[in-house]
Amino acid sequence: MRKIAFFILLAVVAMSASAQTSTFAEYSTEHYRVLSEIGEDHARETAEKLEALLQLYVDFFHFDVEELPVRLRARFFTSQDRYDTYLQRVIDTTRDDFVYLHYTDLAKSELVGFQQDPEEFDISLKHQGFIQFLRAFVPNPPLWMREGFAVYFEEVEFDSELGIAVYRENLSWLETLQSIVDGSAGVQPIVLSEMLRMNVEEARATIDVFYPQAWGMVSFLLNSPNRDHNRILWDSISALEPDASLSENSDTIYDEAFRWFEEQLLIDAFVSYVGERRSFRTLVQDGIEQYAETDLPSAEASFVTALKLREDNFIPYYYMGLINYDRQNYSLADFYYKEALALGSEEALTKYALGVNAYADNRFDDAVAYLEETIELSPGEYEDKAGQLLERIQG
Repeated sequence: MRKIAFFILLAVVAMSASAQTSTFAEYSTEHYRVLSEIGEDHARETAEKLEALLQLYVDFFHFDVEELPVRLRARFFTSQDRYDTYLQRVIDTTRDDFVYLHYTDLAKSELVGFQQDPEEFDISLKHQGFIQFLRAFVPNPPLWMREGFAVYFEEVEFDSELGIAVYRENLSWLETLQSIVDGSAGVQPIVLSEMLRMNVEEARATIDVFYPQAWGMVSFLLNSPNRDHNRILWDSISALEPDASLSENSDTIYDEAFRWFEEQLLIDAFVSYVGERRSFRTLVQDGIEQYAETDLPSAEASFVTALKLREDNFIPYYYMGLINYDRQNYSLADFYYKEALALGSEEALTKYALGVNAYADNRFDDAVAYLEETIELSPGEYEDKAGQLLERIQG
């Protein structure tokens, strides 16, 4: 009996150990090797995303990917618990988000993450994926460049059919940065000379200011209409040295890119740039106010710019419908109203707008259908208005 009990115990232990292990699916592209507990499809899709991101990053940094001695490695777990267990084993700590583990030997370095909401997964992948890319070529880049670009690329979109990553501007830190710059946040911006030379401990101590300001520096230097400002960034990238320390790279970039410009003039240009930029929210707010004031050209410009930042929100589409209705561009108004409806606009309101627009365009059958739907959806609010228009059509 003791032997039977002993073998049963061994079987239970073996089963328990087996349950705690996992088989990683593996997929390799030209420059990446991805290991994923989530499955073969996930490994392949993630590797292809990283490969697409790599090509986008190269367009900015012009590093020679043929110099990579190995494929860059990424590993993904089915849960944060499994992720935490792995990090505890390899670096004796955990993280709330993905992390890039960098070692002198690039073959041992890896981007590590875990399964989560697809949108959040992609944001983390883009952020840490950029850091992995940059540090594969320059192990110790300045923190403002490393983290500023990592945030700058967080809204990149993937075109799975073409297999490319398409840049989309990330303005998530804009309003926070504006409040820091104008003083309403109650904190001071980091002095430029300190920002250029900041180490990890200093960045962590000022994290709420560091991240928006790092993103702002990259955005400003890339998008400023002054080409001398753009040149600062390209000269900074050119000055990076693979074998240099963080402080050495920081000092070199200051000497070769920044010190030729009067600091106060550069700061003034940065403050002006930040103050003039508009976020999606403020663009929509501006557009609504401009439409209410019947300033249709300005309202249209605000909503068109807003749509370049976000195409998944119904508000700009709905107001573009109103603008084109007012201009008697009825077919275009119809298009925008339907786009708004597809993205979740208030159904009764939008069907009523479609009905009014169809009536103005002499499409009376369509108008009747939309107006009847409107009354069915919200009889208390629209029965009188929609009913009067129906009587006019049918009378």
